Amino acid sequence: MGREVTNIRSSDMVIILGGRSGTLGEFAIAYDEGKLIGVLQGSGGITEQIPDIVASFKKNSGARLVYSKDPLELINQMAKLYTERHYQRPSCFCDTLPENAG
Repeated sequence: MGREVTNIRSSDMVIILGGRSGTLGEFAIAYDEGKLIGVLQGSGGITEQIPDIVASFKKNSGARLVYSKDPLELINQMAKLYTERHYQRPSCFCDTLPENAG
């Protein structure tokens, strides 16, 4: 436990496929962090429950969800959405230094 937060926070996009409670936890972190999340439908586990889970949150965190049964289509949709809109919420501000940095 704990590495999930670091892993999700350092990612600009997250793909959920299959999974059980650990994947559900990672999904919840990604959702709360406002990530671009791809859900591979039909891959088993919690993926089919995600729409109901999101509806139960009753919270807009800024996360964007993309659903597809085709892995290549899912990646293409996510890349397009990231390039057009979601890049404005990067996880890494690598081109800038904090004000108090050396």
